[in-house]
Amino acid sequence: MSKKIILLSLMLLLPVMIWAQDCVEFDFSSSSLNDVVPTTMVKDGIYLKFSVSKEGGALPVYKVNNKAKCLKIDADGVLTIEGDNRKITSIQFVASDRRDDLKFYSNEVGKITKRTIRETFVSTWKGEAYILSFTPRASGGFHVKSIKVFYEKLRPNDVLVTVSSAGRATLYYSDRSFKVPEGVVACTYKIVGNLLSRSKVYNAGTVLPKGTAAVLEAEGGKYLFEETMEKGVPDSDNALRGSDDISVTTGGEVYYMFAKGSNGVGFYWKEPDGKPFTTEAHKAYLVYSPSTVSQAKSFLGFDVSLGIYAAEKNNASGQNTPVYNLAAEQVGRDYKGIIIVNGKKYLNR
Repeated sequence: MSKKIILLSLMLLLPVMIWAQDCVEFDFSSSSLNDVVPTTMVKDGIYLKFSVSKEGGALPVYKVNNKAKCLKIDADGVLTIEGDNRKITSIQFVASDRRDDLKFYSNEVGKITKRTIRETFVSTWKGEAYILSFTPRASGGFHVKSIKVFYEKLRPNDVLVTVSSAGRATLYYSDRSFKVPEGVVACTYKIVGNLLSRSKVYNAGTVLPKGTAAVLEAEGGKYLFEETMEKGVPDSDNALRGSDDISVTTGGEVYYMFAKGSNGVGFYWKEPDGKPFTTEAHKAYLVYSPSTVSQAKSFLGFDVSLGIYAAEKNNASGQNTPVYNLAAEQVGRDYKGIIIVNGKKYLNR
């Protein structure tokens, strides 16, 4: 087959490939002016969510602008577009007014371009994202006739994980390993001397093995964990557990739920005395088997304030007390740095 025929075949296929891309459209041009705009709209896993950036701001309304029915987003309004297991690749906004424009409300991803096609005013965003937020650029708001969202569906075994503004989340799957995405660190944890410490770290690009419950550290946002056939290196010291279904915690004497509470983000007793509780599917929880339950704390946090190790070091009664470093390895009393003694962290100078 000649090069010209091959090129012609590819050119003929290209429009078909573009046409086959998944797309959903929200059309406001036939809306009733008496209808109340819902705060959330959804079509085929794509969500439009409307909110306001400050107290007292006005939510969207249906109206007529330049003889066209549209939805008006107020100057203080925020439009969030989010995909449920869908990667958004392009968004087209058709406005009824050439003066209207949009800007990013929060972290900017990609660029927004604007053009006019025969009295049609189109703003377009292109890139790759799972959630985006926009707000009107002008004080007069944004009058939108339709919003068209192009997207790609995720592979069945890929998982989209949401990390809150607190910067942490948990993850567990018994049947699949994942590549840790860029911007994320996955950590397992162990309890040494009644203190929570990192056990193993899985950096971006490495494999989080199946059956490994982990705490994810990242900036707030959505991250795609892609399934891989690589096995990765499991952590036998991991005190985190998980389940693929809603179930009761097992495997230890005391149980902690990952949450944000009065002491910040960490692991808390959900039931009195750390008794078993019902955990969510694919979330991690912490198990602990102390020598006596009375030794267990009701909260185990990631950040513990440090004392200076001096008094105990020179106390004859404490000469036989073991000393550990942050890797839970027993060290000598002359070890320099952060140490753990009797369940407390100290800075040994």
